[in-house]
Amino acid sequence: MPKVKELLIAGDISSDPGVLEKFSRDASSYRILPKLLAEPKQEEDVPKIIQFARNQGLSLVCRGGGSGLSGAGVGDGIILNFKKYFNRVMAVGEETVVQPGTILDAFIRQMSEQNLMLPSVPSSSALCTLGGNVGTRSTGPRTARYGTIDTFVSSLRFVTARGEIVDTRDRLPAYLAEGIRDIRNRFMADAESRDAVEKRPYIAGGYNLKALSDYSDEKDVVTHLLVGSIGTLGIITEIRLRLIPRRPSLGTFLAYFRDFDEFAETANRLKALDPAALEFADANCSRQVDGHLLNLSDPSMVQTMMVEFDESIEQASQGRAILESCNISGIKEITTGSHDETALWEDRRRILPSLWKYAQKRRWVLPSIIDDIAIDLRNFRPVVNDLHELMRDLGHEMAIFGHLGFGSIHARPFFDPEKKGLVDQILRVSRESFKVLQRYNGTLVGEHNSGRSRSVYLEKDLGPAYKYLRDIKRLFDADDILNPGTILDTAPIYVNMDLSDL
Repeated sequence: MPKVKELLIAGDISSDPGVLEKFSRDASSYRILPKLLAEPKQEEDVPKIIQFARNQGLSLVCRGGGSGLSGAGVGDGIILNFKKYFNRVMAVGEETVVQPGTILDAFIRQMSEQNLMLPSVPSSSALCTLGGNVGTRSTGPRTARYGTIDTFVSSLRFVTARGEIVDTRDRLPAYLAEGIRDIRNRFMADAESRDAVEKRPYIAGGYNLKALSDYSDEKDVVTHLLVGSIGTLGIITEIRLRLIPRRPSLGTFLAYFRDFDEFAETANRLKALDPAALEFADANCSRQVDGHLLNLSDPSMVQTMMVEFDESIEQASQGRAILESCNISGIKEITTGSHDETALWEDRRRILPSLWKYAQKRRWVLPSIIDDIAIDLRNFRPVVNDLHELMRDLGHEMAIFGHLGFGSIHARPFFDPEKKGLVDQILRVSRESFKVLQRYNGTLVGEHNSGRSRSVYLEKDLGPAYKYLRDIKRLFDADDILNPGTILDTAPIYVNMDLSDL
């Protein structure tokens, strides 16, 4: 048991078993009981917690809303909960400054009142925090046009694994600046590794190696390496964002497709128009949600498509014309600011909770193992067809939904615990799905980054570029105390997986 009396901070600490149990889970399939919960109240608390962790031989895991799906928000050391105290918007304007524990929905509403927009809004926005969004390089439907949250992060304050407070707007410690310069120089001279990184899908996970080629200033490289690092490189205490003027929809359409091949072809035609959002859900999702708009009122429907345009009326008209040229079951135009617009995105947010509920009714489990596939949209049709064939061969029902606009597929196979060898089933689905993705230069390590359920594939994914992940981790956290086992040296995916009540 940690010597709690030795940790003196302005915030709160707890070793209460009930509290620790609460923080032993996130929204993934993993359960790991921590030894201590720390809730920093001021930035100076964080170096004290780091030093205490070192003295006690404990790891540190940052925690936001606990909505992560890859097991990156749990660990057996100290959980740092920023949501309780670090939850203020500190400045709004050309550069908006926010603390990591701020709930995203509250932030989005406040920015909307200022006619500002952060487009990367995941479905978990009612729960997730800005720190978690930055830590996972979060996306959302409008990533199709506007990019991930990384696009909007200008600089960060963070605490290093050594306990130093660093502001990437000002200066870096000499060892970080020199180390980044060395890694970047080697990476830029390594054509094979750069090619391997460039060939990966846009939202592929692992450390953001593209930052090494996208930025020349070491401070910018560090900023954008931290984005998506799931708390393994530093502990973020302040986020600075450059937001954009709010852009309302100029045309949002919901279309119900009877033919999968036509659906896939239409998705690529619409993508060429650069929509703000391009989403989809298959019939299994629509059946379980049974929402106001996302439902299976037509039994012949196989896919539902949601597309939003915000550039011009002409762009929206072109999109509607493409949809009307298809043999679809129906099309509905969603009026901006209407009840239908609210209902549409509420239906979209309900997909995963509805699938969980369906699994519970059947006494099945729905582990988060192949839920963040990343592909080139041109390969959508063969990838989905091959995944369905794989699940039929392996005997699993599956639901698929996600973000067509940037090639993100949430595939959710159901597992029956009554069948023998549940762990073997899960491993086989994971491994065979990875093979499917390899055929099409896709990856299982996609949106919302890595974690215990998929980092095991990073080395095969990145090939010669994988060594730079180790170099980066060694530079920032040589003793591996920050969220270990979530990007590098990950255990087999079944370790610490709790399937008892999924």
